[in-house]
Amino acid sequence: MVLLIKEYVLNFQIIRKFKLHTFFMVFLIVLFLYLFTDRDLFDGFWVYSKILYWVLGVNILFAYGYRGVLTMEDFTKVLKRVIYVAVGFSLIFFITGFIKDDYNVAAYLILFMYPLLLFSSYGYKKNVFFIVLSAFAILITLKRGAMIAFVAGNIVYYLGNLNADFSFKKLFTGLIILLSISFAGLTYFQLQEDEVGERFEEDQFDPSNERAGSGRIGAYTRIYDLWYNSDNKMFGFGNQEDTYRNVGKRTHAHSDIFGFLYNFGIVGILLIIWLYIKVIGFYFYYRKYDRENSVVILSLFAIMVLVNFYSGMLRTTNVLYFFSVFPYLQLRVMFIKQQQQQQQQQQQQQVIV
Repeated sequence: MVLLIKEYVLNFQIIRKFKLHTFFMVFLIVLFLYLFTDRDLFDGFWVYSKILYWVLGVNILFAYGYRGVLTMEDFTKVLKRVIYVAVGFSLIFFITGFIKDDYNVAAYLILFMYPLLLFSSYGYKKNVFFIVLSAFAILITLKRGAMIAFVAGNIVYYLGNLNADFSFKKLFTGLIILLSISFAGLTYFQLQEDEVGERFEEDQFDPSNERAGSGRIGAYTRIYDLWYNSDNKMFGFGNQEDTYRNVGKRTHAHSDIFGFLYNFGIVGILLIIWLYIKVIGFYFYYRKYDRENSVVILSLFAIMVLVNFYSGMLRTTNVLYFFSVFPYLQLRVMFIKQQQQQQQQQQQQQVIV
């Protein structure tokens, strides 16, 4: 952490050019102030250090990319190695049977790496092996949230990419990939019929059932009621207070939306809404320069909104991989602008001659 802070300070003049920098800094400041409302300051700072880690990491990635120290190609190589490790551990847990007790394994880690993997695939033209590998690793965990977000992200990316630059080859290639993943999924579901039946039965997706989503519906309803009927609507109950809701057992809200609402009130929800606005704004900014690849931002947005609602990402170190696509997107825009300026200068020189 000390090294990250040092690199942030040394590269600050570059980092301040990053379009998400201001939001991230306000995000860190607000959550830091809320640390003093935590029942256990040390425990609160431990959680905060995870947020500090990924926020600084994303900003430093921009600086390193800007300086050519760590290009997108370099970071993608790191990402692929992590996918190998994540898939390996998922397989070990699956073979040994421990996946039934810790079925999450690396599902969300791989999901968070997926936007950058999509971006580097250039419309499923590259990295198909790692895309299929990611789908396999998420599939065998039977982690419903990761699976839903993964499918939604792919549908948004595929349809958007097809719309931006239609070709029958792209249509055919995408369908083959999606059908292959679907076939593998159905085959696996057949082999794990009992487990699938328990986790994907109709009641688990019924909003009127408090036990739906492994009890999430009931938990979300109670969190909202407690917040709505309290005097803490604006500023919430305090840092990590969602983990103290159940006497004798600390369990977080399993949702960024409801967790931030309970802990930070309307202030927390405004932070999340601001993040959404920044992401959508970034999409329109990038779309002007690279319409075809801009759809990866919409795919990321779809994944983020879903995970924010029924799981959580903002308090985990793995989210560094998720937001790592933004530095490289902005750096590509800067490169495109530089090329355009050079072309304009050449044209002006030709006119003068």
